[in-house]
Amino acid sequence: MGMFRDSTSPEIDIIKEMAEGLGSTGLRLEDLIEKSTAARQEALEAIKQYHEHPSDADLSEISLVNDLIRDYNCLVEQAEDALRWLLIQREACGFRTHRNVDRYYPIPAKMKLIKK
Repeated sequence: MGMFRDSTSPEIDIIKEMAEGLGSTGLRLEDLIEKSTAARQEALEAIKQYHEHPSDADLSEISLVNDLIRDYNCLVEQAEDALRWLLIQREACGFRTHRNVDRYYPIPAKMKLIKK
């Protein structure tokens, strides 16, 4: 057994499928974290603009800023969901500790909407 298993065995195919599943879920999570980071930066820029000229801001500008924050928060929720699926898959594959997962896939915090 061990390293010298038959490479055509169904067990090897199952392990390959498990690895591919973990890999694709991890890639999806990485993509969502990248998108949420970009969306956060965009929202922070809009908030900065709003705070620099608060007297000029009308309800439509506040609405635009809040829409950017909502988009960001939606991406964070999707990333949190993808992280849950990754942890479920890891458990199913036999991984019992997940300490490194949180360090490798840091999910950013949600932002609060601006109130006028």
